[in-house]
Amino acid sequence: MNIDLLKSNLINDNCLSDIIYFEEIESTNEYAKKHDIPDNTLIITDRQTKGKGRFSRIWESAPGKDLTFSLIKKINIGIDEVHLINFYTSYIIFESVRKTYPAPAVKNLFLKWPNDILLNGKKISGILTDVKDLRSLSKNFIIGSGINVNSGEFNIDVKSKATSLLNETGIESDNTSLLIEIVSGFYSNLDMIYNGKDLLSLWKKNSDVIGKVICFRQLNDDTEKSVTVKDIDSDGALIILDSENKIKKFHSGEISIGYDRIMSENTL
Repeated sequence: MNIDLLKSNLINDNCLSDIIYFEEIESTNEYAKKHDIPDNTLIITDRQTKGKGRFSRIWESAPGKDLTFSLIKKINIGIDEVHLINFYTSYIIFESVRKTYPAPAVKNLFLKWPNDILLNGKKISGILTDVKDLRSLSKNFIIGSGINVNSGEFNIDVKSKATSLLNETGIESDNTSLLIEIVSGFYSNLDMIYNGKDLLSLWKKNSDVIGKVICFRQLNDDTEKSVTVKDIDSDGALIILDSENKIKKFHSGEISIGYDRIMSENTL
């Protein structure tokens, strides 16, 4: 990771105020939660040893090969719109990957509810967002992301579910350039957050779940059910049609899409 290049491209009046780099750290999100980090700071590491996703699941990354980072950003947004930050961030990463790689190599790149990114049916990226001052208009977000960029090997328990951009495209990418694209895109398109209808419309157009039969599991119920996805609501909830032809909404849960059987989770 070329930290000098990151700073020269990203630290300016319209983007970041600081970049904190660790050669190794347990978790960039956890570090941010334990310290008073200024607004518009990027925390990045070459090796994250205890990265976690939703429900405290382990997020594995290859030292020096993948991207693991947290962005500290203060955003004025209502409590009922906090979910848009996850949708926005995953969409920005999705678009950044599409801009970085040749179109044929990522033609099967899709967004997956609630904020994962899949390539050829396997997970390459996810988001985990923590928020402080939830009841204040100006909320402090810790937006963590893990992206499998150049890793080649995965443990046997995740290799059927996860992959990397290198494995799927055969192209070794420059992590620094990809991160510059992501962070620049994040700051250049912030107005999208304040138009949730259009943001969710874009997100859904690039998702591979609407109209599909999926397997769904509630967090408090270990029973997996086959349901049809009807839509994603304005509040970020998954709208499904169950086996009894009843329409239901869920704000959290795990889904797998037939062929890929990947559980949806936020990462880092």
